[in-house]
Amino acid sequence: MFQVIYLVDVTEPLNFLIGPFFYLYIFSKVDESRIQRIYYHFLPAIGYLLYSILFHLQPIELKYNSYLEQYHPELSFVEVIGNTFEDPLLIKNFVNELTILSIAIYVIFSVIKLYKAQRKISSNSDKKKSYRILWIDIGLMTSILFIIVFVKSFYPHDLGDYIIIVAICIFIYSISFKVIRDSVFFRNDLSKNKYSKSVLDDETKQRILSQITAVMDEKYYLNPSQSLPDLAKKIKTSPNYVSQVINEKLNLTYLELINEYRIEEAKTMILDPELNETMEGIAYSVGFNSKSTFHSAFKRITGKTPSEFKNSKNN
Repeated sequence: MFQVIYLVDVTEPLNFLIGPFFYLYIFSKVDESRIQRIYYHFLPAIGYLLYSILFHLQPIELKYNSYLEQYHPELSFVEVIGNTFEDPLLIKNFVNELTILSIAIYVIFSVIKLYKAQRKISSNSDKKKSYRILWIDIGLMTSILFIIVFVKSFYPHDLGDYIIIVAICIFIYSISFKVIRDSVFFRNDLSKNKYSKSVLDDETKQRILSQITAVMDEKYYLNPSQSLPDLAKKIKTSPNYVSQVINEKLNLTYLELINEYRIEEAKTMILDPELNETMEGIAYSVGFNSKSTFHSAFKRITGKTPSEFKNSKNN
């Protein structure tokens, strides 16, 4: 750092982007279609950037002393010749407190936004799952906020900043992993591009869909050894065409379709008062090869475990 001492504190304005970026991330995951006029969230960062120009116009000796004060307080300061005018409003002296306040405000905004959005949804299991993950994100950001408060309380200088940096990096990496994993590039939402060269017209797709539905109505899904090629053989078409129709017309994969039919069958069996069968027995009866797979699919589709579903209907 001594080699580029003129860059000391040059990244301070970025402190005021942590909160806004996190809030906009939550906002976009909750309601991407309504996000607009976001520029005012960046005004504090822009304002502090302009204000910090006064500091960067100061002599190199002042910047050197500033660096020593924060990271090497045991060393001797150098003399600064002339009057300085680097922080007339004393904002720079309280940049840590203002950073904490900024993050805290945007965490509160995020909690309010997600809470209101969660109250509006019904039994959409996909949204419930994504909202649960967002609550974890808010918990992580709150943890980072407490880490910042802890570090700034016990380290009078900036000697503990590496702890904050590590925490923020872990959070950024986790968010990046989730964004990449949920990217349209890795999902079936690319079906339009995937099947752009397909020769199937709408009439043929509808006919294949009707055939698939007819086979499913015969409870084909109860067969534990069912497969996409086997289904295609039954309706006398290619597996690629079956997969395309299920993707485009139902917005599902083949396995998701099979599991939805199986879970509907399982729900009927669970609510049958005359059926004396265990959950494991029901799982095998509807075509699942294991109890754990059955429970996972049931929870993903209905938002409840089989036992919770049964209890909710009996109450």
